[in-house]
Amino acid sequence: MSTLSTAKGYLGKPRLRHCTFVIRNDKESIFLVFGKDYFEIGKDVGDPRKFMELKRYMDGRHTIPQIAEHTGVNEESVRDIVAMMDEMGMFREELPLDRIKKEDFLRAIDDTAVMWSRQIGYHQLFAGLERNEYPKEVFHGLLLETYQYVKSATRHISNALAHCRDEHHEKILTDYFLDEYNHTDLILQTLENVGIPREVAQTANPLVGTTALIQMLCEIGRQSSLAYIACTSLFEARQEDYATAQASFEKISGNFGHIPDTIEPILQHMRGDIEGGHQSLIERALEHVEYIEAKEAHFVINCVHDLKHAFDLYHDNIISYYNDPASYIPRLYVDYFSL
Repeated sequence: MSTLSTAKGYLGKPRLRHCTFVIRNDKESIFLVFGKDYFEIGKDVGDPRKFMELKRYMDGRHTIPQIAEHTGVNEESVRDIVAMMDEMGMFREELPLDRIKKEDFLRAIDDTAVMWSRQIGYHQLFAGLERNEYPKEVFHGLLLETYQYVKSATRHISNALAHCRDEHHEKILTDYFLDEYNHTDLILQTLENVGIPREVAQTANPLVGTTALIQMLCEIGRQSSLAYIACTSLFEARQEDYATAQASFEKISGNFGHIPDTIEPILQHMRGDIEGGHQSLIERALEHVEYIEAKEAHFVINCVHDLKHAFDLYHDNIISYYNDPASYIPRLYVDYFSL
């Protein structure tokens, strides 16, 4: 018999807190990652794919009978699973808050940025390159598009500055702009080390996925300086992730016959970001306030989430373009005379 309480209104149409599902073939469990916390659910709950399907309908739009109907899982089993997940604190519960304490907001941003930034690092692009499943052109493409992305920093930072309406944020963004100015040389050095001449890289046309990522950063900066600053928590390098990133880059470059010194310039760029403390800019932005308006907090979180998915599309596009043997590398600018 289900232990599901009907007193909890949010369980009428259950909606999971934002999480990541990890299914490992060497474990008899499914891991659900919420920020820095994770829950382990034994596979005795059923087929992992069916469990993922149940998760799809736990979106706050479907009742338990509807979830059962859509998934083909009997209603009593759905109620038992929902009750179990509720006991583990997995469901979103909306509270009547107009303001959120700064400490709570910063903790949520940090925990979530750690989860999402590591999700970005788990992308099949990096896993495939480490396993030597892609040709060297995909590795070169990763470096070429990284060059385009790094080169765009002053563009999206200056855009956030141009639309900034908070003097304190303006000072933070100005310092950030100066720190990030002209970092492209380290990426160009890395490209030269793998055999792509500097002048060739500088004439490359970015992929559409790269342009979309840059445009999203510009748009976030246009709408909210706080949201833009919060996004730096997602994409700026963290000390605790450096060793993993270094090992990954060395493994990938080694797969294509390069020595570790080949990718030292791009690692130097990463170390510079860590030393600059850019992943903690949001703490500086809120150092003079005690609360943040709930509406603004929701907007900020959604921007960071959208940017996470923009990075996924950026990496997807690198695979699809550079793994195509017919693609020009670097990508050409198509002008009138190309028609």
